[in-house]
Amino acid sequence: MTARAQRLLALWPKSAPPRVTVRPLVVVCITAHLLVSAVPSRLAQAARANAATLRPAVTRTSATAPTRAIRLASATSLDPAPLLTYAASHEFPPVHAPNAQKAMNKRLSQITFELSRDPPPETNCAQTLGAKRFANLFDDLGSVYSSLGDDAKAAEAYTKAIACNPRAEFLHAQLAAALLDMGRYQDARIETQRQLSLGRANFSVYTLITQLDFIEGKWLDAVADARLAASEAPDDEQATYWQCFLWLAQKHGGTHEPVLLNRRIPPTWPAPILESLRGKITETQLLDAIESEHDGHRQREILTEALFYTGQKHLAEGQTDLAVKYFTATTNLNVPYFIEHHLAMAELEKLRHPMPKSDMLSPP
Repeated sequence: MTARAQRLLALWPKSAPPRVTVRPLVVVCITAHLLVSAVPSRLAQAARANAATLRPAVTRTSATAPTRAIRLASATSLDPAPLLTYAASHEFPPVHAPNAQKAMNKRLSQITFELSRDPPPETNCAQTLGAKRFANLFDDLGSVYSSLGDDAKAAEAYTKAIACNPRAEFLHAQLAAALLDMGRYQDARIETQRQLSLGRANFSVYTLITQLDFIEGKWLDAVADARLAASEAPDDEQATYWQCFLWLAQKHGGTHEPVLLNRRIPPTWPAPILESLRGKITETQLLDAIESEHDGHRQREILTEALFYTGQKHLAEGQTDLAVKYFTATTNLNVPYFIEHHLAMAELEKLRHPMPKSDMLSPP
């Protein structure tokens, strides 16, 4: 976990930590539970809408294990897209818990006050006696803006932090992440390539390059970079996210049976996503894992993830219209501090306005 992640966690309630480029550990029980209540009308309506527009999926039931109270009765038994149904029918709490929002606003006021009381020089900040302190303040400022979804201000803050501490590798990675989230893909690519040329390749850099590979449709590069990200991940749970990218990159590239990195896959989240991509569990079972998370904020976050990766799966299979539905549902949940939110936005923009080939080339 980066210093940025640790500082953000200090601002966030423990029940719903933020997600940054390097993901904090989250343990989510994946044991399915049965719903015995009647089907809510909104859920039934959303299920019927999905069934009317999507090709029904084949459902298999077990004689020994009832499937979620007969899969929420007949209204949802033919639902071909249970994740979409759930996202459309379920009401979530605000994306930021009130105490988290208050903590971030308080920290924002503290940082701006500190910078106004003792401002850094406009030039040559790195040569200033308090350069490290200024860099830390701007880093904190960028982290708060990033969590609030203001990527432009985050990028500006990280740029100022780098001016005060240009050797801090994590600051360059965070600037590249903010540029990526703003849709400035060429600038983000240049920043990551600069780090590679300086011999500063690390987990954060590989994750950023993988995201850019996906946005630009460079599947051979994405396979290599996702493999490096999964290999360099500081723990198995973070590695599993990049195993998902590795699987999808191979699928996009036409590989019938993708090969994963030989690394332990923990039985906790996000393992259900990877199992779903590999066809080892159904989308309904993936939804069961999501519903087993009882914290509303966290459930919103992991549903965001599940929708995005499922959308990527459909896109790799050539089901573009269906993928658009999943990407749209991902962005509608509005979790701006998750990379899946921004990648879904990028996919929707790309599908609406395909990038010219000249724009998809990375600089030499």
